[in-house]
Amino acid sequence: MKSTIKKIELGNAEQYLIIRGDEKKSKPVMLFLHGGPGVPELFTMKKEMAELEKKFVMVYWEQRGAGKSYKAKDLTLEQIVSDTQELSRWLIEHYAQEKIYLMGHSWGTFLGLLVLQKSPEYYHAYMGIGQVTHQYEAEKISLAWIKEKAKERHDKKGIKKLSTLELPVLDASVKEWSRFLNTHRGYLWKYGGSFVETKGVLSKMIQSFIFFREYSLKEKIVFLPSAIYSLEQLWHDVVGINLFETIERVEVPVYIFQGKQDYQVSYSLAKDFFEKLDAPKKEFFSFENSAHSPHIEENEGFNRCVDRVLEENINQ
Repeated sequence: MKSTIKKIELGNAEQYLIIRGDEKKSKPVMLFLHGGPGVPELFTMKKEMAELEKKFVMVYWEQRGAGKSYKAKDLTLEQIVSDTQELSRWLIEHYAQEKIYLMGHSWGTFLGLLVLQKSPEYYHAYMGIGQVTHQYEAEKISLAWIKEKAKERHDKKGIKKLSTLELPVLDASVKEWSRFLNTHRGYLWKYGGSFVETKGVLSKMIQSFIFFREYSLKEKIVFLPSAIYSLEQLWHDVVGINLFETIERVEVPVYIFQGKQDYQVSYSLAKDFFEKLDAPKKEFFSFENSAHSPHIEENEGFNRCVDRVLEENINQ
C-alpha cells in the first residue's frame, strides 16, 4: 500500500504525517500516536498494520522533534498535547469527519489519555496498546522482575551486572536515567519483557528501517539523535506523572490492549488502572503470548479486537 507524506504546521512548527489506507472521506480516520517518546514506529509494523489500513485511513504522525519532524523543537509535554489537539481538529476538518479514532502505543498511550481528558469531543474511541499508567512504579516492578529472571536462568553475568543496578530517584538527571535504562532495557529485551520471542526481531527491525522508503537518508541519520532529544525533554514527565492520581474519568470509550508478559510498562498496573477508570464504555483485551507489542506479536487477535471496537463505535 502506498504512503502519502503530508507536511502540515502544528504549534507554529512544520511536522509530518505518513498516511496509509484509502483516503475516501466516508472512511473512518485513525490517528496513531507512536511510542518512545521520540520513536516513530511505522517501519517496525508496516506489515502488521495492513489490515487496519483496509478499514481506516491510518494517520501515523511523526511527533514534534522525532522522525521526519526532527526539526520541530521546543518540545514540552504541554506543547505536544496541544499539537495533538490541533492535529485532531485538522483531521476532522480535512476528512469531513464528526470525530476520529485515537490509538496510542507505549508513550503514545500516556499522551493519548492526557489529550482524551482535555478534548474528548474529537474522538469516537480510544485504543491504548501497552498502556502507561504509573511508570515510576512500573520501573520498580520491572527491575525486580529482570533480577529474578537472571536468577531463574542462572545467568551469572546478568546476576552480577544487575546486582548493582538501582532505580534512580524521580528527579535524577537524564544522564543517570539514561544509564539505568540502557542496562535495564537490554536485559528486559533479553528475558522477554519487551517481546516474548526476540529471535530475529531486532535484525528484522533494522532491515525494515534501512529500507523504509518514507525516510530520506538524512532522516535516517538523525533518527536516533532525535529519539534521544525527545527522551531528554519528556522522560521526567513520563516517569513523574501518576495517571492513577490525575485521570479518574474520561468521556470516551476506552479499550486497552495489553500483553500479559509486558514488563516495560506493567500489565498488572494497566489492569488496575483500567478497573478504576470511569468511562462510558470500556474493555480490556489481554494477550497471553505478548509483551509490550501485542499488535505485532499477536497481530491476528489484535485485529479481531479492533474490529469489535469499530463495530461498537462506528455510528457514535
